[in-house]
Amino acid sequence: MISADEALRIVLENVAPLGVERVALLDALGRVLAEEVRSPRDIPGFDNSAMDGYAVRSADVAHASESNPVRLAVVETVGAGAIPSHRVEAGQAVRTMTGAPIAPGADAIIPVERTRGEGDSVEILAAVAPGESIRPRGEDVRAGQVAIEAGKLLRASDLGVLASVSRPMLSVYRRPRVAIVVTGDELVDIDEVPAAAQVVNSSAYALAAGIREAGAEASILRIARDRPEEIRERLSEAIRFDAVLSTGGVSVGQFDHVKGVLDELGMRTLFHGVAQKPGRPLKFGLLDGRPIFGLPGNPVSTMVCFYLYVRPALLRMGGRRDVGLPRIKVVCATDIKVSSNLTEFIRVRLERRGETIHATPTGNQGSGIMSSLSRADALLIGAMKETRLQAGASAIALLLDPYAAADVEAFFEERRFQRN
Repeated sequence: MISADEALRIVLENVAPLGVERVALLDALGRVLAEEVRSPRDIPGFDNSAMDGYAVRSADVAHASESNPVRLAVVETVGAGAIPSHRVEAGQAVRTMTGAPIAPGADAIIPVERTRGEGDSVEILAAVAPGESIRPRGEDVRAGQVAIEAGKLLRASDLGVLASVSRPMLSVYRRPRVAIVVTGDELVDIDEVPAAAQVVNSSAYALAAGIREAGAEASILRIARDRPEEIRERLSEAIRFDAVLSTGGVSVGQFDHVKGVLDELGMRTLFHGVAQKPGRPLKFGLLDGRPIFGLPGNPVSTMVCFYLYVRPALLRMGGRRDVGLPRIKVVCATDIKVSSNLTEFIRVRLERRGETIHATPTGNQGSGIMSSLSRADALLIGAMKETRLQAGASAIALLLDPYAAADVEAFFEERRFQRN
């Protein structure tokens, strides 16, 4: 068996970003940009007002105050989208709305809150410095400047930038299409009531959800019974996808046929067996250049292997550079027994106590107890050399829920004042 680190290294060395496709701007949210986007023009394209007020010559109001107001003649009103028709001369002002162009001759905006009166004249109640409350041309992006770099995972604010540079279509990395092949005579689908010796095909739905979370597309194929010909048919269908996940049938049981069928189909096995718990029977290889993951059948083992190996592979195939689960330093809230000579991934809950995050196992760590993974915020890494993590010891945890370790209070300063 190889180590977990070596297994991940092999997986990542054998996957690469897929091809590029053109999508509409809104469809690019959550995708990885495959092209460098430069701005065709300055943004904003003209000097404009940062607030409602009056465009003035700062020298005219240099000594203005509430006790010494300066009266100016208002020569016109300019709204957003309009072009000023007057030049501001000495003793004049142009009423200017937010986003409207700055009239020639003016070099500052005095906010309306610092003025008095309306109509053909206005009293200025404060001095302003040159450039005050003016958004200069090109303040956001200059013509020819890179607006968004290739390789960026696109967020809502990125789409706003791309819209501002007039990019209705974008080149992004293609989403991986992933086939899920589940095997087992005991399995029934979620719309069936399991009989005495049957179980619901829950792993397929957990995997499909995980695939979607990773930004890929999931297809659950029909359940294959524990017969080589049925497994061969389903796997032959699956290899038309970009990646294949099979669950079960990779161990050494009498009905574990997946390994043999994959070998018959020509899969080049890169490893089979990882020194970890759960998920030791994991198999990985390539078939016609496609990554094939033979996942263990127990549901927790299936999903732990997904998080550790499949998810990073899918992110890499979708163009992502940051492919690992977020990791944080935690403190063990209790003694935790770990398996010797294996890297154990312990399902834990996280609790913030002051500036420290404490980790507590979710309970029984059996590989068939899916609810223990559902309750988990993270996977705590029990190193191969360890046999017990003492209460109070520091450890590393891989976040399954990125919010679990964060302070997610909804308010801003109010709670801080209450604490103080």
